[in-house]
Amino acid sequence: MTDTVVVIYSGGMDSYTLLHLARIRGCRVHALSFNYGQRHVRELEYARSVCETQGIPHKVIDIRAMSEVMSGSSLTSDRDVPEGHYEEESMKATVVPNRNMILLSLATGYAVTVGGGTVWYGAHGGDHAIYPDCRPEFVAKMDAVCRVANYEPVGIEAPFMAMDKGQILAEGLRLGLDYSQTWTCYNGRERACGRCGSCVERLEAFAANGVTDPLEYEDSR
Repeated sequence: MTDTVVVIYSGGMDSYTLLHLARIRGCRVHALSFNYGQRHVRELEYARSVCETQGIPHKVIDIRAMSEVMSGSSLTSDRDVPEGHYEEESMKATVVPNRNMILLSLATGYAVTVGGGTVWYGAHGGDHAIYPDCRPEFVAKMDAVCRVANYEPVGIEAPFMAMDKGQILAEGLRLGLDYSQTWTCYNGRERACGRCGSCVERLEAFAANGVTDPLEYEDSR
């Protein structure tokens, strides 16, 4: 029987690759996106477009009412988005309090609703330095909790946990994916900034694979 998987789909590179990987593995995929007041809400436009084109069931859940318990991050407030590499101390300003625990909990409820046995999300090795909710120990404990939170056990998986963004991109290129259909920049402007931590890591991934990023950048790189 085909497994049903809920993929938390932001519209970015990692979740885009994950979404297609699940389909290629023969899973019945339900994509779930969240509007939590992120300044880069433009990523949801990309998520909608991909799911409509591919015929993937897609829900966008508005949880902006929870902003008071997820505040203080440069991604959800008027604070400037720091520039530079993810491993720099300043990138802690991009941490949204308890974001993945909240999103995974909601995705687990949705998985029970649609008969899914697993929730996938795109945490990867490059996230570990800054984001506690992308580390192996967090995934292991969320998996344990979500398996006993309902009558129907739901597993939590992060298939890219041992990979960096360059390796994820390499996998996607091998699958023939089109990364012009993704949005990564933390600034939700017309073009990607090329300077925030998310852009820097994306550009490094493309450089490591010897290919050109199809997105347009503000500095016309």
